[in-house]
Amino acid sequence: MAVRNLTINGSAFASGGTFHHVTVRGDATIRGDVECDRCKVFGSADMKGAVTARKLRLFGQANMDGSVRAEKMGVFGEVDIRGHARLGHLQLRGMAQVEGGIEADVIRGYGELSVSGSCEAESVALTGVVHIGQTLNAEQVELSLCFADSSVKEIGGRTLRIKQGKAWKAVHWLTRLSPLTAVLVADTIEGDDIYLEHTKAAVVRGDRVTIGPGCEIGIVEYRTAFVQDEQAAVKEKRQR
Repeated sequence: MAVRNLTINGSAFASGGTFHHVTVRGDATIRGDVECDRCKVFGSADMKGAVTARKLRLFGQANMDGSVRAEKMGVFGEVDIRGHARLGHLQLRGMAQVEGGIEADVIRGYGELSVSGSCEAESVALTGVVHIGQTLNAEQVELSLCFADSSVKEIGGRTLRIKQGKAWKAVHWLTRLSPLTAVLVADTIEGDDIYLEHTKAAVVRGDRVTIGPGCEIGIVEYRTAFVQDEQAAVKEKRQR
């Protein structure tokens, strides 16, 4: 029996199920879990259940009440996920809010990422605003800060680069936010090779640590090398 497609044009309600392609053009509410090869939303979708897809692309706005699993997810607008997200590749061009946690291979893009729990990934490269309630843990982290302050409770990884971003690189709707210099606030930052700008942290631990301009750090613990910019403040530093 062939797997059917689900296509919604305009405003409509539909039930979940297993599909080949799911396409929403307009305003849709889907009740129940959805499994599909590809899901595209052009407009608005309220998905009241778990979503599992190979490719998931959102152009507009989506509310997802359950967990989300996808090999590739593109957000070109806004998405609110009220569960856990397990993704291969996340491409962000807008805003993503996750009330659970995120596990991903690669996270890339511009905009705002807010996660209530932890974010675990191989590689994270984001320009804009990041809020992580617990831990951001990745082999490589590159954050370009702009538009508004960011906050992460704990950051861990091998190579960490946190610097001042350039607002012109990001999507235009974010320009409504403050153009002033953005700051990252964290409790603990730990990695092998660390470079920080415009960061306020209680503790920074690493092998090679560079504290760049605009930083306010409580304690720096380093093993091999330590560099401090003249426009940075470090209360205490010690070699381990």
